[in-house]
Amino acid sequence: MQKIYSFLILGVYVLSGCTQSYYNVATQKEEIYFYSDDKELKIGKSLSARVEKKFKPDNDPLVQQRINQIGGKLVKINDRKEINYYFKVLESKKDEINAFALPGGYVYIFRALWDKLSDDDAKIASVLSHEIAHIAARHSVKRMQSAVGANVMSILILGTSKMDNYSKGKAMQGINELRLSYSRKDEIEADILATKYLKKAGYDVSGVTKVLNVLEKVQRAKPIRPGHSRTHPYITERKKAVKQQVNRGTIDFNDYINTEKTEE
Repeated sequence: MQKIYSFLILGVYVLSGCTQSYYNVATQKEEIYFYSDDKELKIGKSLSARVEKKFKPDNDPLVQQRINQIGGKLVKINDRKEINYYFKVLESKKDEINAFALPGGYVYIFRALWDKLSDDDAKIASVLSHEIAHIAARHSVKRMQSAVGANVMSILILGTSKMDNYSKGKAMQGINELRLSYSRKDEIEADILATKYLKKAGYDVSGVTKVLNVLEKVQRAKPIRPGHSRTHPYITERKKAVKQQVNRGTIDFNDYINTEKTEE
């Protein structure tokens, strides 16, 4: 399966006609992209317009000023400074406890989450640094590339006559698990990078754990979803990784209880 996957991805790179090898400072790895920086920026700009059409940006000037100030400090020390970053708070319902990043430097946080963190700049900085880390590590670009490769694999697997239905089903399950595992790995990597950025920017790195505690309380109040279908790691997994990274505090019993819950 791995050989087939590598072959198909290579084929996608060749068909794209535009590949580049790039040393990613954030991940400290040599990586291959078939989405150029310009292409990523265009995709991000297009997606941001759609986001701001669906979710109205918060009109409180003090909130926007604060997010720009905190985000600006983090941008100066992050591993990808060659692009512009944009920070906005979006109006939301009470249960929209979320933040996300788009390709090309766009970072959004819903007002419901902002209000839960607004008592401490370090908490807000932790969320923003996590999203900046996704952009610096080019996680969204890798997901797009992974999706293209997985779609090619799916078409070939479903179209072949040499595999029975059971084998096709198992192969498709394997592709899905591979894509989910990449997403879970990205979240852990973003948390680890966030602690580095917080420290360099002068914020208390414990802000990451505090934010994860907030998210954990929110998730535990929701119905449980089976672990195999998760795109994110358990909050407890993320807390352990952060504690190990910053070497502060001991890992206690609660850190091993995987009780992620989410809406059905």
